[in-house]
Amino acid sequence: MNLPSFLKLKYLDFLQKETQALDYRLLVFLAVAGACNALVLAVINTSVESMNDGGPYWKHFFVFSLAIILFAYSLRYILFHSSRIAEEAICSVRMRLADKIRHCDLAALEAIGEVDIHSRVSRETQTIVQATQPFFSAGQAAIMILFITLYIAKESPAAVLLCLIMIIFGIGTHLRALKPYEEGLAEASKREDTLFSTLTGLLRGFKELRINTLKSDDVFGEFGTAAGRVRDSRTFLNELFSNNIVFADTFFKLWMGGVVFILPVISTSFTGTVAKVISSLLFLIGPLSSVVYVIPLISQIDFTVDNLARLETALDKALERRDDSRTAPLDLFADFKQISFRHVRFSYTNPDGSPGFEVGPIDGDIRRGEVLFLIGGNGSGKTTFMKLLAALYHPNEGSIRVDDTDLTPANTQAYQNLFSAIFSDFHLFDKLHGLRNIDPARVDKLLNLMDISRKTAYQEDRFTNLNLSTGQRKRLALVVTFLEDKPVYIFDEVAADQDPEFRRYFYETLVPELKSAGKTLVIVSHDDRYFHVADRVLKMDFGKLDLNNHTHFPRPDQRSHANERHSKQEK
Repeated sequence: MNLPSFLKLKYLDFLQKETQALDYRLLVFLAVAGACNALVLAVINTSVESMNDGGPYWKHFFVFSLAIILFAYSLRYILFHSSRIAEEAICSVRMRLADKIRHCDLAALEAIGEVDIHSRVSRETQTIVQATQPFFSAGQAAIMILFITLYIAKESPAAVLLCLIMIIFGIGTHLRALKPYEEGLAEASKREDTLFSTLTGLLRGFKELRINTLKSDDVFGEFGTAAGRVRDSRTFLNELFSNNIVFADTFFKLWMGGVVFILPVISTSFTGTVAKVISSLLFLIGPLSSVVYVIPLISQIDFTVDNLARLETALDKALERRDDSRTAPLDLFADFKQISFRHVRFSYTNPDGSPGFEVGPIDGDIRRGEVLFLIGGNGSGKTTFMKLLAALYHPNEGSIRVDDTDLTPANTQAYQNLFSAIFSDFHLFDKLHGLRNIDPARVDKLLNLMDISRKTAYQEDRFTNLNLSTGQRKRLALVVTFLEDKPVYIFDEVAADQDPEFRRYFYETLVPELKSAGKTLVIVSHDDRYFHVADRVLKMDFGKLDLNNHTHFPRPDQRSHANERHSKQEK
């Protein structure tokens, strides 16, 4: 349904775009609810007036009862269906945003920021849901105001003229006060994002803070400052909102005062209808309060809808590289022989837009079935290289080739399907997502193999415990990668947090077994006593890497023999 022009609000457009569920039935029930509410007033006034003639009459009671029943049914329909539509809209936009997020490039996602995504998808979408019932309730209240105004016009044209003047003046004054409220909403949203970011740091850096009092005090001070700024922003908004409520209540009383004290002076015929008009105005106070309350709420909803649109625009921009028109099958590169880097460069962008750290040029080949160790100091670019290798980052210059095929947006997903990775900041899921027909016995065997079966188990299609030490978490991640059984493995310091026994087992047993199974392994490691396990050891310095230039490291026993020969020669 195309919404009528007088209902072209961002909020309604948002609901209609996401659900296509706003229809004329909702408008009909809004009209019925408003009309029946006004009809209750008219019947009451008529019944009171009929008391002079022996009333009230049974037909008045019948109309009153019918109006109440229709009003209750219509209002329930409005509130229930509007809430359902809002929930469907929020679910729809969350699903669409999540789908775009999962297909987004990592670099673009990092540029948008975790805080921005969390705030928009979780916190701000709730604003829309919470505002739905007040919004549609105010809609039926506005229709009721229209019918009561017509009723007042029937009773006293002079009274309705005064009412219209007062309503126009009041709404105009109210709307002029909205600009600082909207500006305050924008500022409060920014400050809440900062608060969320600080709280995230407090939780993720808990271990570091717990052992360093000064650092803990500084972070807590930052959190306190952010919390204070949110408090100030929200207090300012509440002050504006309170001013609006006070203005509205005062305005209503002045309005009734004008009817009582001014209209009888300017209209001598008004005296006979003063009771009906006053009762009508008293009946109007509730609906007018609902409308006044929802006006700043509309600004808040519009701000939220704009934020969601801004986030989606940023994600769409990040997805421009995708080519869904000819996506390659996932097994396109299943029989690959080598992965080649040709003059690949990648550079980060600083927050001010200036170029940041650059990785490259990277040249050379990674052959199927070989074991590569990657070494280099902190900040040398190893993690960036691995993200380029897994196509999580895309080169600014150069190309990545699989055999004779260039990596393109159309075949990137097929290429990424070759990999299973454990990055330094890896995340563990409690379920084995992406795996089908899982054999629990094999999972149990791997848990025993990694010596963590006493810490967690696989029951009811999930791991029972993820609250593990760093080394145990990495072992559980190894279980998952073994079950995924991909052709290429990326391990970033997987053995770094392990005890010496498991570290030796990883390098001298697991890695050779994976190689024997035809797997390609790229391992970031500083365990030089195990470098002999690698086919090649590649060193990265200042973002530079030559995949064809490697160093051979002999076995530890061979090193000792070489040292003995060297000593004899010197003698």
